[in-house]
Amino acid sequence: MKSQYYKLPLDFSRILQKKDLPDCSLEDSVAQHIHLLITTVLGENKDDPQYGCKLWDSDFDIRASNNEVKEQVEMAVKASISRYERRLTQIRVMAVVSQEELTGLHTRKVKKKIKVTITGTLSRNKTPFHYSSFFYVSPLSYD
Repeated sequence: MKSQYYKLPLDFSRILQKKDLPDCSLEDSVAQHIHLLITTVLGENKDDPQYGCKLWDSDFDIRASNNEVKEQVEMAVKASISRYERRLTQIRVMAVVSQEELTGLHTRKVKKKIKVTITGTLSRNKTPFHYSSFFYVSPLSYD
């Protein structure tokens, strides 16, 4: 039996109208779940307070070196994925931390940019998996 994976965010109005929900591939489903895990603060999910990523427990102290932040991110992301994304094995997480200047109409901000790359193997079909994204911290924003 073929598994069906749904595209996020779910459109509940389609369910009420008895229409099919848009679906996606296994790879896209795993990528969507990883994105959700990384951007969820521990305790945000009331049914499972441990769901999410521990990296948001820290304030991303300006005094922390980029290498310290890199290690914190890699450990937190790998722990979350290992616990909650069972469809992925041989998980490797690599983070790159840099400073980036963001300019708006009347503002100029310097933020830490964190690029996260996750590789592994999909358990179901033993194919390689690759996910890459970035976000800014203090406060969080992402592409």
